[in-house]
Amino acid sequence: MKKIFPIILLFSSLVFCQSLTSNIDLYRSNIVVKPVNDKLQVNTFIEIYNRNLQFVKVENGFESSYELKITIIDNDGDKIGEETISEKIIVNSFSETVSQSNPKIIVNNFIIPKKQFSVNFSLKDLDTKLIGKRQKKFNKKQFPFNDNLKVYEPIFFKFKDGEWGFELNKYPIPSNQIVSKNNLIEMNQFIEVDKGEFLVNLSLLSEKNEIWSDSVTGSSKGGVESFSFKIPVTDAETANLKLKVQLSQKNNKSSKSFDLRLKRNFMLLSSVKNISKALDQMNYILSTEERRKLKKLKSSEKEDFFKKAWAKRDPDVTTKENELMIEYYKRVSFSDDNFSRGTSGGWRSDMGMIYILFGRPDDISRSMNPQQNMNYERWFYFNINKEFIFVDDLGFGDYRLRTPFLY
Repeated sequence: MKKIFPIILLFSSLVFCQSLTSNIDLYRSNIVVKPVNDKLQVNTFIEIYNRNLQFVKVENGFESSYELKITIIDNDGDKIGEETISEKIIVNSFSETVSQSNPKIIVNNFIIPKKQFSVNFSLKDLDTKLIGKRQKKFNKKQFPFNDNLKVYEPIFFKFKDGEWGFELNKYPIPSNQIVSKNNLIEMNQFIEVDKGEFLVNLSLLSEKNEIWSDSVTGSSKGGVESFSFKIPVTDAETANLKLKVQLSQKNNKSSKSFDLRLKRNFMLLSSVKNISKALDQMNYILSTEERRKLKKLKSSEKEDFFKKAWAKRDPDVTTKENELMIEYYKRVSFSDDNFSRGTSGGWRSDMGMIYILFGRPDDISRSMNPQQNMNYERWFYFNINKEFIFVDDLGFGDYRLRTPFLY
């Protein structure tokens, strides 16, 4: 015991700052592809948050190291692009180790032939050796490699200080995470045409109607052309949209449709695609009577129930938004992104439940019992004088409340 005891103390002091939950695969990635003459330029954007990594206590703060590999493989299995980035991160405080703001943004550019390809990301925590992998394939459905007229995937932007390979402060974002500024969304559209005059028609559609359209005519020497648009979305009553791009030149035509998702707070109610799921997610705040009524509802009656349930919880009826509803579903979304394990939504987990009901903890502490292979995580809420203790009995990141909480 004299030999084992100091080792346990040392090990505990090193890992108390973060548990071995697999947040390594929760980094964000985006891939932007645009034509450059007879090649494709592939821009990759990786956002690594401190919470994705395991930090250990060192003399001057907390330290973590990672290795990121980006590999591009063509349809024949040949490697046509590769980059490896390694970095050590040092922060001063424990709160910074679990931060989900100010990510490390890694941008890489590759020039590749115009052919089918896939992009592979591998983020490795050099302390835990855990690896988060993901892959995105680009085939004929995404890119018209053999078409005479080519319509490429549109590129959407948000405002972010810096140079990102486009106009100043234009940061590309995935089409399912579009954000508007002053009810406008900004996009670039690339096409490829033959020599001569051409026509481009664009339209943005919601489920019920067309909310925007525009057209561009031009004359080309043959090759790549690009256009910038600012699209008004004031009249968008849903977050799920479809962009149609139709390209015509002489007797040739090419048409593409792209599914978009607009993230805008005041649209949370109308953006709900599955009312039954949204009602399930309200389980933590519904009264016993409301749950009883909900069980008896027909599918056609659920949307009205949903709207009325939130209407009576609106904290300020003089504003356009339902602030409580917005915050609630923000927490649901955060829980799904951070506490999901397997096929079950993160909002159903014990951590998700507490986060939805009480919000972000004021402080978090983590510890490990090496002898029992158990991880502990304590959440503190100082204003309400509450503490919640979560236990991972098996060491696989499945945290459960030590004492059940009745809501």
